[in-house]
Amino acid sequence: MRAIEYGLECSATAKVYGKGAMLSVVIPTLNEASALGLLLDRLYTTPGVDEVIVSDGGSTDGTQDLVRPPARLIHSEPGRGVQLRAGAAAATGDTFLFLHADVIPPLDLTVQIKSARKSGFIGGNFRLRYPDGGLLGCWLELLAPLYRRGKRYYGDSGIFVRRDVYEACGGFPHVPIMEDIIFVRRMESRGETAYLTGPITSSTRRWRGRTIRTLLLWGAMQVLFALGVSPWRLARLYRSQKR
Repeated sequence: MRAIEYGLECSATAKVYGKGAMLSVVIPTLNEASALGLLLDRLYTTPGVDEVIVSDGGSTDGTQDLVRPPARLIHSEPGRGVQLRAGAAAATGDTFLFLHADVIPPLDLTVQIKSARKSGFIGGNFRLRYPDGGLLGCWLELLAPLYRRGKRYYGDSGIFVRRDVYEACGGFPHVPIMEDIIFVRRMESRGETAYLTGPITSSTRRWRGRTIRTLLLWGAMQVLFALGVSPWRLARLYRSQKR
C-alpha cells in the first residue's frame, strides 16, 4: 500500500483511542548515557505518553542509572533488533513507538500518532531534521521524503505501529543490522502508513568529523543489502569500517 504524507487535522484534546488504549515508547540502548537523559526528559513532559521502556543491551557507562520511574528498564542481549523485540514484548500499549536514544521527538508527538490512527493508518514514521548536520544533514533531509515515497525509512525517524500489526509482522527480526528496513518492508505490506510532519530531531554524532566516509559506507551497505548480502556480513563490514 502507498505511504501517505500526513499532517495534523485534529485538536490536542481529541479522543481517538478506545478506553484503556495506550502508547508505549521503546528505546534500545547500549552506552547511551550522553544522549538518553535528554530524550527521557522530553518524554516525561510529553502529554499522552503512557509507557516508556528502555531496553538495554549491557551498558557500562551509566546509561542504566538514568532510567527511573515512570520509565522502566529491561535487560536484553545486545543488538538493536533483539533489544527492540524485548522492549515490545514487555510493553502493554496497543500502539508502539520505537525511538533511538539520540533523538528528540516533537512535543505534540502523541497528537500526531493518534490523529494518524484515527484516520486508519496502521503505522508510519516522522519527518527528520538534523539542525547541526551541515551539508550532509541538509542532503539527508532532502532525500528522506524521496526514500519515503519508495516505502523506505529507518529507525532514527521514529517508527510507530499498531500492536496487532507489529505482531502480524513477526516483530523486529533477529538480525545484527538492517532490522528497521526489514520490519518496515513487512509493515508496508500490511496497509497504509503515515509520514508525519514531526519533526524528530536526530543527532549528527554518527558522521561528525567523517562525513564523506560515512556517506560512502551507508550507500555501499544499502546497495549490498539490496543485492542480497546478509545482515551478518554487513554487520562485520560496518564494524570493520567504524574502527
